Amino acid sequence: MTSGNSQNTHKAGSRSLTVAIPALNEEENIGMAVHSALSAAATVPDLEVEIIVIDDGSTDRTAEVAEELSRKYPNVRVLRNPTNLGLGASIRRAINEARSERFLFIPGDNDIPVVTLDLLFSNAYLADLVMVFLLNDETRGRTRYLISTMFRLIYTSFFDLYLIYVNGPAVYPVSKLRELKLHSTRFSIVAEINVKLLRQGLTYVELPSNRQVGLKGSTSASFKSLVETARVFLQLLADVYFRERSKYNKRPIRINHDIPLNLAHKAADVVPDPDRVR
Repeated sequence: MTSGNSQNTHKAGSRSLTVAIPALNEEENIGMAVHSALSAAATVPDLEVEIIVIDDGSTDRTAEVAEELSRKYPNVRVLRNPTNLGLGASIRRAINEARSERFLFIPGDNDIPVVTLDLLFSNAYLADLVMVFLLNDETRGRTRYLISTMFRLIYTSFFDLYLIYVNGPAVYPVSKLRELKLHSTRFSIVAEINVKLLRQGLTYVELPSNRQVGLKGSTSASFKSLVETARVFLQLLADVYFRERSKYNKRPIRINHDIPLNLAHKAADVVPDPDRVR
């Protein structure tokens, strides 16, 4: 099911970005996540932004809240999965539905600060992949920090990538995303996309920012997620080094970029501004 604005495409030659927001039982947060994206879009007037909320079979009022927002804002659309299909399936659906040249997905729990969205939106065309690395890992605790560090070391070592952060939010070219065969059904989709695009020799840039604070702890490190992480990693090894070796045998090209001081200072502020997200 699809609802919201039904206009077809963005103007030819315009700079455009689709922001996908997958959500499962996020009735308390989905409104703030959408308003955060709208707020960031307002700071980049030459970027046409569409927002797609993907309700992944929620049993609370997530879909209803999203539908209300789509009626209020013409650039907000809602896709509804009949049952819970998982993050990977929701992202793949949003990629196919995207009407823009660039694509970003953010969690429906409003985990990404507005200042980070500002950074991504304003630099959406800086490279093929515009990536963010998050600095304030102390807010997650030592266990999550160690798991994240191990994850990064494994991925960067096995796939010969020099990245500061593997699993952060990023802006991608839609055309390249649609060429990928993705295996992930859950949270591993971020790393899978990053590896498969970077190993095609695309350009990338990494920009510094911080995590949102004051939110409930993430439950992403569940047993099912760990099983999927291992499965996707093995499938990635097979794709990159055996099944599609000729496609994924290139080294990515880093774009060095100094962000303006005002954005760097904003990105260091981890306290969300309530006036901008409500």
